[in-house]
Amino acid sequence: MTARGAAVPSDARFHLTANPQVSSIARTDAPAEQSSAHSQRIPDRPRRRDPIPARLSGVALFPASNPFRHWRGSEARASCAGLDIRADRVRLALLRRRRHHLELELLAEHVFDSAVCEGGQIGDFELLAQGCRELLRSRQVDAGGLAIAVSTETAPIPLVLPAASDDVQRLAQVRSALAAYGFSADEYAFDYIVAGAAPASPADVQVLALAIPALMVEDRLALAEALQTPLRAMPPENWCTAGFLRGSREDAVLRVDASGAWLSLQPCEYRPLRRMPSASPIDLLHELAPLLRRPPRRLLLTGDSDDLDAVAAAISKYAGITTAIAALPARIRLAGTLARNVLPLELPPFHCALALAAEGLA
Repeated sequence: MTARGAAVPSDARFHLTANPQVSSIARTDAPAEQSSAHSQRIPDRPRRRDPIPARLSGVALFPASNPFRHWRGSEARASCAGLDIRADRVRLALLRRRRHHLELELLAEHVFDSAVCEGGQIGDFELLAQGCRELLRSRQVDAGGLAIAVSTETAPIPLVLPAASDDVQRLAQVRSALAAYGFSADEYAFDYIVAGAAPASPADVQVLALAIPALMVEDRLALAEALQTPLRAMPPENWCTAGFLRGSREDAVLRVDASGAWLSLQPCEYRPLRRMPSASPIDLLHELAPLLRRPPRRLLLTGDSDDLDAVAAAISKYAGITTAIAALPARIRLAGTLARNVLPLELPPFHCALALAAEGLA
């Protein structure tokens, strides 16, 4: 295996499988002979020489809606590529800042022959980095920065803190609270988001504290370094995607993937679902029923499942909730080629990558 940050071998072979005349979404696939060489997971990857700080000084873990976002780039960020890392593929969305909107210039994905990521943890770093390099190179991506999500399998911990406390004081209390739950500062990176006024104490604020495995954070920092592109943001995938698609606080967001699902009924909240890959839309509806007793104004769907239309129809018919595949926010405009060629059903699998790119430009 090549070392992190090493150049792609000149004889590495990749090929485009999507005809540009048929679809504007580019796709590359890894050659079969590489899969055996890179199929082994790396159980003991060396840690960074300098441990990452408890709260990263260079990257935003949480979305820009956090008023205490701790990273601000001094240079103008004209473009950003969102990288959505899945089990056997990586999806890319490139957004560029225009005067009054963000323009979507490119959607692309690279498919691997074997799994490179599981539960948010990167297993084969070299294979992933090589695929990302080829994706950026083959599509001539000129991005001013990257945004890569982290997984949030651990539920956030709600805390009530004084409204007058500053960022340093809040982080100290977050670290203390997470330590009480058994999270070590040596093994986790800590961050928080302000959810709003505390329900029972308007003079205080409620924050949601989250611990992200340090190795997960380090891998994403190393990936950006290997791609020689600054990392602009590292938000939790589910919160970032739901916040990007939600039209109002009364809307809920349901992500349905081939491998799982989650539901976000309100901002800064999500629930993982037990949906199995073979589950039908009716099976999913049975699991959703107790969660939707207080129905949202609308239920917006996202994800890479082939059943999104069927899921929307089942929920609308049997639950009586207005349900539709989520549309892109009004501030996102498609560039000419994409606007002419991309079909609406091709966009939902890229919603997360789009949300990441938008967060990197926030």
